[in-house]
Amino acid sequence: MPRAASTSTTPDRCPICAGTRLVRRITTYPVVLTAPASVRGKQIHVHRVALHQCAACGHLMPTRAGQAKVDRFVARSIELFLGQWP
Repeated sequence: MPRAASTSTTPDRCPICAGTRLVRRITTYPVVLTAPASVRGKQIHVHRVALHQCAACGHLMPTRAGQAKVDRFVARSIELFLGQWP
């Protein structure tokens, strides 16, 4: 059975410096919370996130799976900070 053609999820270039050499890494990704107002400005670190790192400037860009993990972690962290956890 033939496999479906997969499209690459690797970005073509870095949005900061336009560098084209990106390295795949699994590392800690820092996130600064912006909403709601009671947690604005707090920074959390999401551990073991799949990322693409620009070799020129070091900018971190999460993969699709990495971004999904960050979104889940941020949502749970906000619930924890607001005291809405059961």
